[in-house]
Amino acid sequence: MPESAGILIFLDFDGVLRRKDAPLYRFEKPLLAAFEEVVRRIRDAEIVVTSSWREVVRLAAIRKLFSTDVAARIVGVTPFAPHGRYREILAYLKQSGTEDRRWVAVDDDPFSYPLGVPLVLVDPAKGFGTEEAQRLVEIAGRSSC
Repeated sequence: MPESAGILIFLDFDGVLRRKDAPLYRFEKPLLAAFEEVVRRIRDAEIVVTSSWREVVRLAAIRKLFSTDVAARIVGVTPFAPHGRYREILAYLKQSGTEDRRWVAVDDDPFSYPLGVPLVLVDPAKGFGTEEAQRLVEIAGRSSC
């Protein structure tokens, strides 16, 4: 994988772009805006959807939920793999030939990941905000613009 390849952001939706008590299958505008703003600051970042929404909503429809420029960075969805999201991420990396690429997961479920993996853990009662944005920038190894 070329050194210039940006980081892959493995993105969950529920608890991240939609708080746990918010209406189903609908992003909350302030949470989406905070996520999109930080993604724009991380040069060459690409997004892979890990959310269970991928099982009921087509990728094209998922992209329409985002601003055009951010939607263009959504490169795929993780395949189903038993034993949780981390294994799904590993399966995606293997299938796409990107095992050596840097990545980070943005999720509200700490139990889906082993200790030491790059994870921006989101409080599902609050959703994605300033603290999570800063952590994502730090993990991506980029300074904010």
